[in-house]
Amino acid sequence: MGHRFVEGKIEGEKEFGGKVFPKTLKPPPEMSTDGVDELAEMVKEEREWLHKTLEAHSAILFKGFGLKNGDEFGRVVEAFGWENMTYSAPAPRPILRHLVGGRVYTSNATPLTQLITFHHEMAWVKEVPSKIFLYCLQPSPEGGETSILPSQVVVDQMEERVPEFVSKISTIGFVHRVSLATEYDSEDADGINEPWKWILDTRDLAEAEKRAKEKFLCREVKFREGLLELLFGPVCPIRSYGGKRVWFNTILCYAPKDSDSISFTDGTKLPESAVETYKKILEENCVNIKWEKGDFLLLDNLLAQHARLPGKPPRQILVSICK
Repeated sequence: MGHRFVEGKIEGEKEFGGKVFPKTLKPPPEMSTDGVDELAEMVKEEREWLHKTLEAHSAILFKGFGLKNGDEFGRVVEAFGWENMTYSAPAPRPILRHLVGGRVYTSNATPLTQLITFHHEMAWVKEVPSKIFLYCLQPSPEGGETSILPSQVVVDQMEERVPEFVSKISTIGFVHRVSLATEYDSEDADGINEPWKWILDTRDLAEAEKRAKEKFLCREVKFREGLLELLFGPVCPIRSYGGKRVWFNTILCYAPKDSDSISFTDGTKLPESAVETYKKILEENCVNIKWEKGDFLLLDNLLAQHARLPGKPPRQILVSICK
């Protein structure tokens, strides 16, 4: 094969277009189990092959390399050679994250009892990361899998099953309405949703509107009764990257209380039958990554989306994104 990585398999992996998803790589037998320096050097040596492998498979899972902490994870991410990117609030639901150090962040702080639905990272932000790394520092004792899916499959199957819906949403687009609090919400029991003045780094209303339109894919910004109301879109959920058409913006709400927040651009609701078909396609084609301590996952964020299944604590996944 001309490279040192050993190709492996995981339970539940799938094949799309003749390519396994995800591609699983393991260390060579001669590699030290305490070999972060050796791994970083191997990544640099095999960088071109790894980039091509990601281009072909959209997801690479690295198992058995023994990364012990966020610092080691960050060193390996750096070895891939992509430019670092800082997080913007992952609108339309701004979730608390912390910078661990360097280019490494904590993952989405949504409680483990809740599903985080499929999405592309920062899909409603104008500058989207092209790559995302996820590293398992502590796997959940039960559940908590990261689920991944190639987004090209979603387009193909939606066009096959609900062609009229795809034609309409591609033509007129859809919008997502979001309200952000000015201060931390006392009714937000989890304390994870960030207020707009933190997200936009200003208390000035005019400046907040300006920054929101500069950062996010939103066309309207309104201030009402202590809330900042954003209208994201209109967008067509289907984009093209590298010659592949992908379903990039989810048509699912991020939380049950947001059930009325998504509609066609003309204000009409998305048909329930089409939304249910969309959910079935996600469920039928996804691969659930059962984490083990030290695993890390590399996703092409333009071609593959991810979700988090409910689980039990403790669970700690660290994240790094690249331009």
